Amino acid sequence: MSADKIQKPSAHDSGFTLVELLVVVAIVGVLVAVAVPSYISFIQRARETAVQAYMGKVRKAQEVYRFNDPAGIFSGSFDDLETTGFVEPDTGAASRLMNDYTLDLVAGVSSGEPYWNILATPISSNPKAKYLYIDQTGIMRYAVGAPAGPGSPILAH
Repeated sequence: MSADKIQKPSAHDSGFTLVELLVVVAIVGVLVAVAVPSYISFIQRARETAVQAYMGKVRKAQEVYRFNDPAGIFSGSFDDLETTGFVEPDTGAASRLMNDYTLDLVAGVSSGEPYWNILATPISSNPKAKYLYIDQTGIMRYAVGAPAGPGSPILAH
């Protein structure tokens, strides 16, 4: 081959232009802006579901505990409820941390009737995180932005 037949790559044949790179970066940015909030919402719902399941286990444990208690009262201690087999061993007698929630257990007797309740308070700063509540009635309730209680809306499954 002669020297004049060898083609050198022109400036248009090599790599991407700055405009093409900027378009790709903009598209990726839009995808991230849409996907990240959905992902965060998914994670929050998963945490809430795990806490709801745990609160359901505590409800069953309270029923067993009261049935076996000579005075027929509920327990105010997660540690006591571990003996029923429904609640997994963990640290914290009246308060536990799980899935970015603080669970506070209260039990006692009011007007001669035993009671118990759990308030699950989100630790995260997500304004859409639900506060959860369950008591001896077995009805799970929720509130957004403030602690839930016996008058809060019922949580639909």
